Amino acid sequence: MTTLLSSVSLYTVQLVGNSLRGTLVSKVEASDLDHGSNAEITYSFRQVPNKVLWLFKLNQLTGEITVWGLTDFEEAAMYELNIEATDSGGLSAHSTVLVKFIGVNDNPPEVTITSVTSPVSEDSPNEIVVALFCVRDRDSGDNGETICSIQANLPFALKPTFQNYYELVTQSPLDREEVPEYNISITATDLGHPRLTAERVISVQISDINDCLISHHISCT
Repeated sequence: MTTLLSSVSLYTVQLVGNSLRGTLVSKVEASDLDHGSNAEITYSFRQVPNKVLWLFKLNQLTGEITVWGLTDFEEAAMYELNIEATDSGGLSAHSTVLVKFIGVNDNPPEVTITSVTSPVSEDSPNEIVVALFCVRDRDSGDNGETICSIQANLPFALKPTFQNYYELVTQSPLDREEVPEYNISITATDLGHPRLTAERVISVQISDINDCLISHHISCT
């Protein structure tokens, strides 16, 4: 008679989402009260989808389950592995191993510029939209949460709109004679550990208006 060493038929294992091939997931063991060849036990997967067979390898003799394929927390957070232990007499017992992946911060944010208005007139009022962009991160939880910023002391500001979209708007007067062009660095940082950062630079030119008076002096002799 084949029985699992523990009376528990369901086991839960946590595994880092980007575990390397060959990483030990778990080891199942069965005992048999018979002797000799009747006590020889082999292990196999039982009625599992092909995806499980691609991701995990089960050693038929030792019961060790190892990572075999590329694991990705964002693709699936949990897999159910049904294990069958069979002795040489044909008797078997079953157990289920739930493999739960722990998300890791392995994807940096992505900054996608949707539109840029350039040049911008130097007499533009505040709150004029200069650029529109979105920030996305493929990770989950805090690993996928992002914050966005630009350099300090610029006449521009960021305004979040909806669904990770931002507007870059004017926030103070522009003067082409003082600064004719701005190279604005948009920095997106996630809240994972370690934090990952992405940066995009957009150039905004300032167009001139006739705001300078000509000073002249005419003399007669």
